[in-house]
Amino acid sequence: MEDYLLPSKSERKLVALFRQSTLLQQDKKLQNEIVVWAKSMLAEAREEWQDIHATTVKSIIKSHNKMKAIKGAKTRDKKYASFRAEFASLQKQYYQKALQDGYKLTANWFVTWFLIHKSSEIEIPYVKQNQKNKLIQLAQANNREFKKLFV
Repeated sequence: MEDYLLPSKSERKLVALFRQSTLLQQDKKLQNEIVVWAKSMLAEAREEWQDIHATTVKSIIKSHNKMKAIKGAKTRDKKYASFRAEFASLQKQYYQKALQDGYKLTANWFVTWFLIHKSSEIEIPYVKQNQKNKLIQLAQANNREFKKLFV
């Protein structure tokens, strides 16, 4: 425990208490014990406050980061929403045609076809290096939805 100084207002109150009590005036050892006790209580209260403060700050930062991530995800989602809808619509047409013709439309096949035939007409919002992987993920998710609709 560090040696904490009592705040001046508290120290004045303690000195006034010592002056008013004849027992405390005569017993310097008791005065010293009271001062040591008061400093100990102050140290404990400060440690407790610091723990509460640190926990509160961590909680606020965590909450802020979470809200920031959610807001960023919503912004990105808006950016990709129109492309996803257009991509799903085109894929749905091909999925239905494949069902009518008696074969299964795979996500990989559709993405490969899309990149060859439609990528010049439709702007793909994904990073060039990751386009194919993202499109495959999107096509797989769409295929799962189409299976529910058409089976």
